Amino acid sequence: MSLRDWLPDSDMVELLDQPQAQSDIELLLNGHLLIANRVPMRDPQNSFIGMVSSFRRKDEITSLTQQLSQIKAHSEALRVQTHEHANQLNTIAGLIQLGQGEKALQFIGQANDQFQELIHFLIEAVDDSVIAGCILGKFHRAHELGLSLHIDPDSSLHQLPEHCGSEQIVTIVANLLDNAFEATRRSESPSPINLSMTDLGHDIIIEVEDFAGGIQNSLQANIYQQGVTSKSQEGHGIGLYLVKETVQILRGNVEFSSDQNGTRFTVYLPKQLK
Repeated sequence: MSLRDWLPDSDMVELLDQPQAQSDIELLLNGHLLIANRVPMRDPQNSFIGMVSSFRRKDEITSLTQQLSQIKAHSEALRVQTHEHANQLNTIAGLIQLGQGEKALQFIGQANDQFQELIHFLIEAVDDSVIAGCILGKFHRAHELGLSLHIDPDSSLHQLPEHCGSEQIVTIVANLLDNAFEATRRSESPSPINLSMTDLGHDIIIEVEDFAGGIQNSLQANIYQQGVTSKSQEGHGIGLYLVKETVQILRGNVEFSSDQNGTRFTVYLPKQLK
């Protein structure tokens, strides 16, 4: 059998004709995303005698990135909640010092009712506690930034399929929301960010929508590439790249629509792999 028979999706045959070193290239072989390195082999006379190629699964690398993202999401949620509670305590203390004990009690009741309402909704709508915790943290983060996160009351996300981990959903939801938060903060008149999720039908569908003026036309074609961003600071342009990579691993699809009003990202994740 020829090399082409063993690796029908590989370009190694072409490399044998035109040998050159390659580092950390992405390949899709037999349905698996791989990172490959290729090095030409030469004899003492510098004649080409073959290629050495090493492979490692890309989902192992992405999994480590996702775990780090999950840890960051949890720590950020705790930080935001602490900050939010500190603000509320300061407000209560101020009302008491002003002799407004009745208003302080009303404020405590309102804050507690809002929190409990959100907690009750997440318990009913989202079975996985890690995903629910991520959404709760992002809700508080939006409030801290002076933004509003609206969660579709008809949202539901119950049992995840076997091939889909909670950390992967967290990567998708957290990065899409962070992207919407950043866009909305830069807009002249911040509007609510919408989040909806459903597991009805054959796919898990996650949708995040903002009304922040849309993505620049010059960026849209390469929006999922690592490092592509409308922000001038370093360290950006990673979130949508991670979303795309995670969706690919789960054999799903992500698409977006953007105009002068805003942007909507929609993720489709199959419940069953074909």
